[in-house]
Amino acid sequence: MRILIKKYATISKILLPRRNLVRFLSNDTQKKTENETEKIEEVKKNIIIDKFGAVTTLNIDRQVTRNSLDEATLREMAAAIDDFEKDNQAKVLVLNGEGGSFCSGFDIDEIGEKGYNSLKDAAARLLRRPLCDKPTIAAVTGYAVAEGFELALACDLRVIEDTAVLGCLGRRFGVPLSLYGARRLTSLIGLSRALDLIMTGRLISGTDAQQMGLACKLTSTGTGLGESVKLAKSLAKFPQNALIMDKLAAVNSQLNPNSEESMRDEAVMTSLLGNAILDIEEGVKKFQGGIGKHGKFYKLSEAPLKEWEIEESVEEVTVQKINERKNEKS
Repeated sequence: MRILIKKYATISKILLPRRNLVRFLSNDTQKKTENETEKIEEVKKNIIIDKFGAVTTLNIDRQVTRNSLDEATLREMAAAIDDFEKDNQAKVLVLNGEGGSFCSGFDIDEIGEKGYNSLKDAAARLLRRPLCDKPTIAAVTGYAVAEGFELALACDLRVIEDTAVLGCLGRRFGVPLSLYGARRLTSLIGLSRALDLIMTGRLISGTDAQQMGLACKLTSTGTGLGESVKLAKSLAKFPQNALIMDKLAAVNSQLNPNSEESMRDEAVMTSLLGNAILDIEEGVKKFQGGIGKHGKFYKLSEAPLKEWEIEESVEEVTVQKINERKNEKS
């Protein structure tokens, strides 16, 4: 018992001064602690910025939703891209998704809560053609679908893992390509192939993307970011003025044709947006009700199928043959 009392006394001597220190903190120290807390809260919550010499990586970090883009994330990305452009030491930007997926597009739940236009307005910085004057590379891993697919298309180059999944999944719910994806995709792979992907919404693998000409490099699973940084370092070695001049000339020739006809087309597309938003609202309700999740294209409608939509089953064919034989005998 005495031994226990001695031990307790010793522990008390050690702990009491610490309690007093906490209790009698000066006002200055308390203010400093509060300021530090405020600074921690200001740290970006949805993206991670890393710098490797002249190479900057912008990593989307919303892994629970496969790095979907909500309003806060889009605004953080816009600010980070602007900071990259202003940084004289930064030469190449790599866009990446944490946790094995590049980006799954706009956050459907937030569209349901805030409306489509809120996210589209927040994504305005991503509409620039090109995305940056400086070189940009997309490290495409896992899912790059809907606006995530468009984000990859917005970059100058794409390093794509062979098991990546890409496509216009917004087609299921009437969400139009929001980041000039149609124009960018067409300029990269041609009208026929672009219309196939845009109109059907079908998914393609990284291997398919490479065959279509979307990937500057196809790489194995787990190496997309490393290979992208390696490519970025090789670009950073070149004199940048001529590289940027030639890049802008190529991009502007394809994506920024200055003509009245192209401006008229843009006006027509904008006029269709009002009705498209109604489709989006209906699509959000379907998604939240479980329809079309996990990239499913079947059973998107709850309406009963018409006769011409029902495929003949084996039983129907069998019954039809039996009836034909009975008619022949009679």
